[in-house]
Amino acid sequence: MVLTVHHLQRSQSERIVWLCEELQIPYELKLYQRSPLLSPPELKAISPIGAAPLIDDEDPVSKKNIR
Repeated sequence: MVLTVHHLQRSQSERIVWLCEELQIPYELKLYQRSPLLSPPELKAISPIGAAPLIDDEDPVSKKNIR
């Protein structure tokens, strides 16, 4: 299982990226740029309020429970 971390630059999601690095957890990084101060449409497509971080573990069971 590989985590996907959806990271919005200049946000609190820096902490999750740092944590994965420190704990040597394999992860895939999806990086989003602010436009100009708010979340871009790509991030809002998966998080309606545009909040980051988002973590996806590719587990269909957990996705079923979230949505």
